[in-house]
Amino acid sequence: MKKTIFWVLMLISGISFGQDYNSGDTELDANLRLVNTEGKKDLAAFKLDLTKRFNVTMPNVEACFSVGMTPGDVFIALQVSNIVRKPIEDVITVYKKSKDKGWGVMAKELGIKPGSAEFHALKGKTKDKANGKSNGAKGNGNGKSGSAGKKGNSGKSNGKGNSKK
Repeated sequence: MKKTIFWVLMLISGISFGQDYNSGDTELDANLRLVNTEGKKDLAAFKLDLTKRFNVTMPNVEACFSVGMTPGDVFIALQVSNIVRKPIEDVITVYKKSKDKGWGVMAKELGIKPGSAEFHALKGKTKDKANGKSNGAKGNGNGKSGSAGKKGNSGKSNGKGNSKK
């Protein structure tokens, strides 16, 4: 019985003291922690999913990890890159400079204002990923994340795996 209580307390403390994304939104932070946890379970599959989801190269994904990003960080970095239509290298530069300030500050530095439509899109897509849903985000096919997908898709998903135009 004591062992069970000990392990339950360890699990709870591990969850509550896990990665803090400091986005300024508790729901977004919680979803990023879920994405992080799931990404760590099978990192190779997670990385491959990111290359497909954002239409970026594996070296772009690896570049994010090489600066110390967690799976949750890489996911939000690629989402931000996609939303603001800036190369992932720009997001990495901001991350290296401002990671201690959290994703809320970094997103703002990159052009996503708190409460804006872009912020709500970021939050919604992160929630979808945390819940195991595809968000249909696509990059621009040049190794950089962008807003338009292949064949002119808008990058919006109808939740059934089909993109809306």
